[in-house]
Amino acid sequence: MNRVFQHARGVCCVLVAAGTLLASAALAQPGGGLLGSGVTKAPGTEAEHKAKIEKLEKQVKADPGNYRLHYQLGNAYYDAGFAEKAKDAYGEALRLNPKHLEALVNLGIALGDLNEPTQAIATFEKALAINPEDCNARSNLGNAYYAMSRYSESMYEYRRAIAIDPKCHSALYNIGVAFADAGLFREAVSWWRKVVQVAPGTDAARNADDNIKILERFIQAPIPPVKRESPKK
Repeated sequence: MNRVFQHARGVCCVLVAAGTLLASAALAQPGGGLLGSGVTKAPGTEAEHKAKIEKLEKQVKADPGNYRLHYQLGNAYYDAGFAEKAKDAYGEALRLNPKHLEALVNLGIALGDLNEPTQAIATFEKALAINPEDCNARSNLGNAYYAMSRYSESMYEYRRAIAIDPKCHSALYNIGVAFADAGLFREAVSWWRKVVQVAPGTDAARNADDNIKILERFIQAPIPPVKRESPKK
């Protein structure tokens, strides 16, 4: 199963299949992927990402005690696809400011990308200790649990995220993924319709709508007759 965590900047990345989770500020895929909330890979060419990283690296070198610069550098690394470097930059931002909530959430997402769900869970829990009402941290915590097949705990966190913010579309989307993974397609469609309603125009809504169309065709497809062998004479 593909795993997707969402980054704290609040943009959603896309998964495409029932079974992918959506990360918060981050990722999604219908029959196969979760949507995350938090850091998302910003658009841009390789040259643009490189120039941004070089600029921030110079600024960090000139002002190494500035936690915000380390955080921004972590985002730039993440945008360019360097999750390991992003992890280190977020770690330095947190060394300078241990209560920087966005850095904690984005660090958790980077850890998820690096296939370190146990560490991701611990990081999201630290974020929630600072702010228990943070929808992004809670939805991403659900993704980390899901990646470890701890499904009841992941559903609990998604529902808590929605209780905090009924428009937390990453959690709404990921509950749909969980139902689709379980083969409960009508329930999945119901949750994805909520995503379309509360987050129109987003990647999450577009993917949810695509998933709905796919599953509705599947749900409405006629059941093929059972072939039975003729009794032997």
